[in-house]
Amino acid sequence: MAPCFGSIIAGERNYRYESETMGHDVNKLRRKLFVVTKFLGLTRILRLALLFAHTASGQLGTQSVTLTVARDPAQTLEGFGCSLVDPNKTRIPIRARAELINRVFGDLHMNVLRLWVQSGPAWSCAQMKAEFYQAYVDSGIVAAVQKQGVVRLLLAPARGENPPTESMSEYASKLAEFIQGVQAERGIKIDVTGIANEPAGFKPGEMAEAVRRLRQQLDARDLKEVAIIAPEAASADGPALQCIAGIQADPRAWAALRGIATHSYNMAATPEFAKAIAETDKQYWMTEAGDNGNERELDANLAASTTARFLNDLNCGVTHWIYFLGFHDSPDVTRDDDNATKLMVYDHKQKRIWRSLKYDWLRQVRAGLPNGSRMYPVKAQPGGDLVFSYGQKPFLNVVAAKRPNGGWSLAMVNLTGVRPDTPISTWHPATLLKVRWEVPTLAGKAAVTLNSYRSDAVRCFAPAGHAVMTKGTLTLDLRPRELVTLIEE
Repeated sequence: MAPCFGSIIAGERNYRYESETMGHDVNKLRRKLFVVTKFLGLTRILRLALLFAHTASGQLGTQSVTLTVARDPAQTLEGFGCSLVDPNKTRIPIRARAELINRVFGDLHMNVLRLWVQSGPAWSCAQMKAEFYQAYVDSGIVAAVQKQGVVRLLLAPARGENPPTESMSEYASKLAEFIQGVQAERGIKIDVTGIANEPAGFKPGEMAEAVRRLRQQLDARDLKEVAIIAPEAASADGPALQCIAGIQADPRAWAALRGIATHSYNMAATPEFAKAIAETDKQYWMTEAGDNGNERELDANLAASTTARFLNDLNCGVTHWIYFLGFHDSPDVTRDDDNATKLMVYDHKQKRIWRSLKYDWLRQVRAGLPNGSRMYPVKAQPGGDLVFSYGQKPFLNVVAAKRPNGGWSLAMVNLTGVRPDTPISTWHPATLLKVRWEVPTLAGKAAVTLNSYRSDAVRCFAPAGHAVMTKGTLTLDLRPRELVTLIEE
């Protein structure tokens, strides 16, 4: 929970690994750390001074917002995780890989690992298994993450966005044969499977048939416990809702489906998806959320956007949330055009672990929203559902939950000031938000004390004292691109 200020050179947020056969010049290392520490301390002081001077000068606009928490809970957060792609092809040193697994899966309390397999018509079941074993079994990744708390393996069949050329019966049979084979041959039990990752080429009727036939094939192989989710659309948008409606129109397919699934990039979950499964036993899996491009050190724009989508999705009925890539390696993270897709990266040039700012923001949120937390929907005035979708983004995303131990947690991200604007995403100008929480179920309590934590580009998961909710109400200030969590003692 210490502040996590750093630079691209080294520091508390970067973990350096020399070759395991090389010696260490301890005195030289100490001198380097002394210089870096002085630099980091000065950098942090300057940034804080600029931040406070900016506010004091009156340049920031202000806006008041009231957040009202529903009396009744909605869904439970059952899963949190990530995927890993080609872990067998990385060149990460053994000690660094162990550190990455510990920090990504252990510190973020992940219980789901998403596993990829090529499943297009050109791939036979034997080829699928051979590639899968090399990536996840022979590499030791599955065993390693299970030691960190992963209990669910989610299969991500990848076949591109082209329309299927084989019959749904043939495709379902191949998937079921694969799932049966990896369990029988290598002891890998797939708990949940999708039909196809981002299946833009599938028609709603084809998706429904694929779900129905896969259920039949799994049951015939005594794999009744393997759950099916679909459609895993690239966005929570109109075509995704149409695909879900197509599955609902087929009673046997709908009965076979354990949950709906979409991805959270520019268009995150919306209330329409929660309504699609309202008063059913269906789950809502957000099987991929992430960013693209090069991510610089201490990027508060991406940290705010990613964390806001997590809160948005939980406020819209999501039960399982999966970040795209937990970690990978890179020749030079400063020039990597795709490091934003990862939470952490092993940087071969600097021989260190590069840690994204969004990792620390998610770590803060997860401390207050463990698995098993019950979500209580929140409405904003102004702002309504605060939906994170195409075009204009909300100025704020929030979530309210009751943890398994009975304590309350509130989380909020101020999205104003995020940059840059693009043709598909527009952000509100930087604004200081005057936030008022109203929790009717706590109106009868004279005082509820909550521990406060804050993160921005300077601080990470920093303790910020206590906040007291009086008769169900609490007010606080939320700066642009800032995360605040409140956790009941």
